[in-house]
Amino acid sequence: MTLSEKILCHQAVGLTSPEVKPGQVVVVKVARTLASELTWVGMKQCLEKIDNPDIWRNDRFFLAVDHSVDPRNYHEPVIQKRIQACKEFADKVALEDYFGPNESILHTEFYRQRAEPGTVIVGADSHSCAHGCVGALAAGMGAADVVMPLVTGQTWLKVPETVLIELTGTLKRGLVGKDVILWMLKQFGRNTVALDRVVEVAGNLSQLSVDSRFAISNMATEFGAIAGIVQADEITDAFIQKRPKRVGRDEAPVYLRADLDAQYYKRLTLSLNDVRPSVAMWPEPDNVFSLDDPKLYEPLIDPDNGKKVCDTIRYLDGCFIGACTTTESEIILAGLVLEVAMDKFGLSPKQRDNKPYKRQVTPGSSIMIRNLERLGICDIYRKAGFTIGAAGCSYCLGVSVDRAQEKEIWLSSQNRNFRNRMGKGAIGNITSAAVVAASSFNMEITDPMPFLEAIDQQRFDSLLAIQRTEGPLNVVEPQPSLANPQEDSSQMQAAMDLGEVKQLGVIEGRAQVFGDSVDTDAIIPAQYIPLRDAALGDKSFCIDRPEFVERVKQGQNIVVAGKGFGCGSSREEAVSCLRWCGVQTVIAKSFSFIFGRNLLSLDLLGINIDDDEFYTLACENAAITVDVPNRTVTVQGKSFRFDFPEIQEEIYRQGGVVSMYKKYGKLLFKELTNRSTAGGCGTGCAPSW
Repeated sequence: MTLSEKILCHQAVGLTSPEVKPGQVVVVKVARTLASELTWVGMKQCLEKIDNPDIWRNDRFFLAVDHSVDPRNYHEPVIQKRIQACKEFADKVALEDYFGPNESILHTEFYRQRAEPGTVIVGADSHSCAHGCVGALAAGMGAADVVMPLVTGQTWLKVPETVLIELTGTLKRGLVGKDVILWMLKQFGRNTVALDRVVEVAGNLSQLSVDSRFAISNMATEFGAIAGIVQADEITDAFIQKRPKRVGRDEAPVYLRADLDAQYYKRLTLSLNDVRPSVAMWPEPDNVFSLDDPKLYEPLIDPDNGKKVCDTIRYLDGCFIGACTTTESEIILAGLVLEVAMDKFGLSPKQRDNKPYKRQVTPGSSIMIRNLERLGICDIYRKAGFTIGAAGCSYCLGVSVDRAQEKEIWLSSQNRNFRNRMGKGAIGNITSAAVVAASSFNMEITDPMPFLEAIDQQRFDSLLAIQRTEGPLNVVEPQPSLANPQEDSSQMQAAMDLGEVKQLGVIEGRAQVFGDSVDTDAIIPAQYIPLRDAALGDKSFCIDRPEFVERVKQGQNIVVAGKGFGCGSSREEAVSCLRWCGVQTVIAKSFSFIFGRNLLSLDLLGINIDDDEFYTLACENAAITVDVPNRTVTVQGKSFRFDFPEIQEEIYRQGGVVSMYKKYGKLLFKELTNRSTAGGCGTGCAPSW
C-alpha cells in the first residue's frame, strides 16, 4: 500500500480484510475537524437541520475566527454576528481549541499544535490539506461533510489513487518549501496528474523543515490534489516533541511508511537542484516563471479573451507577506532579506507621493507575532516600510478590510492568484516571502538570491531553534478495526424503513458552457458566502459571467464544463448558489474533490463525461437530456454513457448526507459502506468523492 492507503487502512472501521485499494469505499475515524467563521455559517445551519446533536468530542474541533475579521471592522453588525455565533458555540460545548478574532489563521496554530502523523483530518477549508506536512491525511470538504465527523467522529471516503513525487538533489541556500511547490506547479501543471488524487512527497526530505513541508502540502490543493502528504520522519518527530503534552487529550503519532512495491498512479521525480525563485502570474497558480524568464516582464494577457491586462507585472503597487501558506520561518527569512538589503546593500523603501505604495506583513497568529516581536523581526519589517497586520487571511482573500484595488499590481506570498481574489479587478501574483521582501524596496520584481547568500546562516538557524530527533522512529503497520457483521443490524433495519427516497428521472435543459479549472471564487465570490437561499443564488458567477442567472431562468439550466470544475476554495456555497438559481445538473470532464463531495452532500446531480465529442456537440445553448436511470446524456441526437456508482446514487436518492443523517444518525457511514459493498467500484469508477 501507499502511505495514504496505509493511513486510511489504519484508521478504517469495519474492514473485511486488513488492506485497502483505490476505488474501495471505507469508513474512517477522523482525528480532528476544523473550521473558520465563514464556513461555520454553513456548518451551524447544517447542525440546526439535524436538530443540533452533541458533537463527538469538544477537544477535537478547532475553530478560528480569521477569514473576514479585522480590528478595524469589529464594529460592523455582520462581523459582530459572525464572531458572536462562533463564541456562543465555543462556550456552549466548552471548546478547547477556540481561537477568537485575529488570534490565528485557521491552519497556522493547528499544524503547530494539533496535527499528528498517521491520522485523518477533515477541515471546512480547501487548504486543510496543509496538515499533510506532518504525515497526516488531511483534506478540505464542504460544511455538511465536516459536520458529519464533527458529530460522529467518522467520515466515508473512496480510496483515491496516489501520485508519488520523489525529491532528489539539494536546494540552493535560502530556498524553501514555497519555492519547491511553485516549481512543482511549473513542472507538472495544475489540475493535471494530481487532480482528484493524493500526492505523496518522499525522497530527500532532509532538505525541508516542517514549515517548508507545510507550504508544499498547503498548496497541494492548487495542484488539484485531494491531499498532499509528506512522509513523517525524524524532523517531523522533533517538531511534534516540542509541543506541550496534554495527557489523555492528544492522539499518539503513528509513523507509517509506503511499501516499496506500492502501486502508484504515477511516479514522478523533482530535482531540487533545479528549483529557482519564481513567480506565478495572474490568474493561475501554475502560470509560473523563474525570475530570469523574459516572459515574466512582457505584457500580461488575459488568457480568456486575449486582451492586454497591463504592460508588465514587473512594477508593483503592493507587496504582501502573509496568508496561511507563509510560515513563521519564511517570515523570519524574508525579514533577514530586508535587514541584509538595508544594512549591507544600502537599500531603502522607495516612496511615491500621488499613490503611496502598500507594504504589509501579516503573520499567521498572535502567538507568532509575539515571537517575531521578541526576536526583533517585526522591527526590521517596520524599518523597511511594512505595516504589521493583525493575524488573519487579510489580502489573500480580499473580503475584510485589506483589499487590493482595481488594476493594482501586487506581489504576494499567499497561495492563490485567481481573478478578483485579492480584490475586484486587482492583479495578484504569487511567490515566496523572500522574493516579496527583495522586491519591496524599489517595488519592482527582484531576485532575492544575492541577499539570501549574504544572510548569516548561523543566526538564521538560531532564530529557528532547529531540532532533530536522535535515533530511529517506531514505524508500524496499519491496525484497522475489522467488521462485526452482526453489529447494529437491528437499528440499521429500523432506520432503513424510515421515509422515502426520490425516484430517478429525466432532466431536460440547455447548456451554459465553461472551460477548464473554473474555481469557486468565480462561481460565488467570497464576499457573498454569508448569503443564503435565493439571495445566494442570485450572485452565481456575478462577476465573471453576470448574465448567468438570467440565462438559467430562460432555460439554460445545465452547466457543461471541462476539467477541474469547482477547484479552489472549499465553500459549499458554490454548489448551493447553483441549486438556488435553478441549475439542474453539472456535467464536466472532472470535478475537484471538494466540489464533487459538495454536489453529493447538497443534492445536486454531478456527471462526469470524458468523451471529447460530447463537448463538441454540447455547445452554448444546446439542448441536453439526462436520463438518470439509464445513465445516458443525449445532445444533438447522440447519447453518451456516464457512471453513477452505487454509493453516489444512494446519497443522491436520499437527498444528501444531511437527509441521511436524519434517518441513520451515527450509523450513517456504516449504512453507506453496506450499500456500496454489492456494487463495488469496478473499472472506470467516478472520482474519489
